[in-house]
Amino acid sequence: MDWTEVVRKAAILAEKTGYVTFDQLNELMPSTKTEPEDIEAVLAALSDRGIWITEE
Repeated sequence: MDWTEVVRKAAILAEKTGYVTFDQLNELMPSTKTEPEDIEAVLAALSDRGIWITEE
């Protein structure tokens, strides 16, 4: 699956703070079944852009 749109939206959210929360990512992810590999791909893409993922 192409997660470009999720990564783009997360990057917009992170512009002010430099990070996104897990709750924000959950809201951005489609409600369809997401495979672990998909989540890893999104996290890697965010990491490549210097965006941190945090609990709060």
